[in-house]
Amino acid sequence: MNGKKGVKTLIGREETHGRRFPGILEKIGLLVSIVVTIMLGQWMWSDSNWPEIALWPVTVCGLPIIALLLGEILARIIQRIHTNGE
Repeated sequence: MNGKKGVKTLIGREETHGRRFPGILEKIGLLVSIVVTIMLGQWMWSDSNWPEIALWPVTVCGLPIIALLLGEILARIIQRIHTNGE
């Protein structure tokens, strides 16, 4: 490894290291999406007055998908900010 020029790869390409990726922010975003989804589920079961026949499928299928989508949206926003900041 050459300190000034960068790292040579197997195909001979030289790469330099950029800024450190904010992975901890993505993890926090995922945790926020899970907490928001749990709070949404609590609201659905306690205050929404939805019938139970609708609550069960939304709880089992819908809420995990919502958590996944919200976490992915937050991660992409963080990635966009990171790449535009260079």
